[in-house]
Amino acid sequence: MPARPGNAGRRRSRYHRSVKRAFAWFAGLVGIAALGRVLARRRHPAASTVEPSGVAADDPAEVLRRKLADKRQPELQVQEAPAEETLEERRARVHAKARAAIDEMDDGGSAA
Repeated sequence: MPARPGNAGRRRSRYHRSVKRAFAWFAGLVGIAALGRVLARRRHPAASTVEPSGVAADDPAEVLRRKLADKRQPELQVQEAPAEETLEERRARVHAKARAAIDEMDDGGSAA
């Protein structure tokens, strides 16, 4: 490709000037944002650390764990009580309960 008459001593640039300028502005803004983040972390270094003194009492997760533990304890006591019946007695009781539920559904379905 022949050189143009006005461009005899100039090198061809790979990118247009406006693209280079936009890239420089963008890189500068990214650098300023990174510098801002670094400076903000210096001002507040212990924002993510947990203080052991008194925080556990106000921790919502700890409150929920205690409530859950309190609710589980009575359930465990209730489950231990019917362990005295034999397997056959339990099967008969569950079978009778299921039969009663089926009969109740049949009576309710034919009356409607």
